[in-house]
Amino acid sequence: MNLTIPADCAADVLDDLAALMLAGEASAGTRLFLEAYAKDHPEFAARLASPPRLDLDPPPTAGEDESLRTLRLVRQYSVLRSIFTGMGIAFTLIPFSFGSSPDGVRFLFLNRHEGIVYASWSIAAASWVACWIMHRQLRKRGL
Repeated sequence: MNLTIPADCAADVLDDLAALMLAGEASAGTRLFLEAYAKDHPEFAARLASPPRLDLDPPPTAGEDESLRTLRLVRQYSVLRSIFTGMGIAFTLIPFSFGSSPDGVRFLFLNRHEGIVYASWSIAAASWVACWIMHRQLRKRGL
């Protein structure tokens, strides 16, 4: 098989293979091929002899304290979000509570106790806003 490969493409492939070899991930055949190529091409041999150094520090590992603190924070947010959701549902529906009497079904608070209705819906609105904020905080952190 006879392949015609552009010179710049071949250089890129050789650089990729050299990176694998320097990382210790190349097969024995690839290592032999690159060593033979380096004998015929001194500029490639020079690049193999002095590869660029990437002194990358490994990512910091999360300590037990940090992991535990994150877990506690997530639990706290989840519990608070559940409480706010429950309060939002309850205080939204309280004004629509109804009862029955011989006269028929009637609402307990609507049309008779507007103060209770307004207070209940104000608490419901605050609960829904708090629930939404807690939800956004959890999503912002990727949880």
